[in-house]
Amino acid sequence: MPSRSSAESVSRSRSIHDKRPFRVAMLFALVHYLCLIAFLTCGAIMLLHPHPMTMVRPLIASAIAVAVSWLASFLRRRTARCPLCKGSSLLDTGASKHAKALRIPPLNYGTTAVLSLLFLTRFRCMYCGTPYDLMKRSAVERRRDQFGR
Repeated sequence: MPSRSSAESVSRSRSIHDKRPFRVAMLFALVHYLCLIAFLTCGAIMLLHPHPMTMVRPLIASAIAVAVSWLASFLRRRTARCPLCKGSSLLDTGASKHAKALRIPPLNYGTTAVLSLLFLTRFRCMYCGTPYDLMKRSAVERRRDQFGR
């Protein structure tokens, strides 16, 4: 029996029928990361220029924004579920991970999936190992375009 080539062993990315929960989760995660950058910037400015009255209000406002955006991002990432296994693939839980699950070493699997979605618009479910691509059109979208409905 001939061995399978590397092209055959690589699994193709699947499309997602309802992309809205993933797009909303990406938006809220992006807002949270931007609020975190604003907080760190205000903290760095306050350390470099120690005039307490100039940066106290922006530092407190950005800390509140980080807390609120984290909560909103957490809730939205929890609603984005893998279409195949129904696991919350953008939020790391204590469940066992698939052998093909990917992560960037200092980060957890959920944060790696969120960053992969933000920058590459694709991710791999950490529970079932299925790769997904948000840019790939689903069969429903292809049929709709084919028949002009």
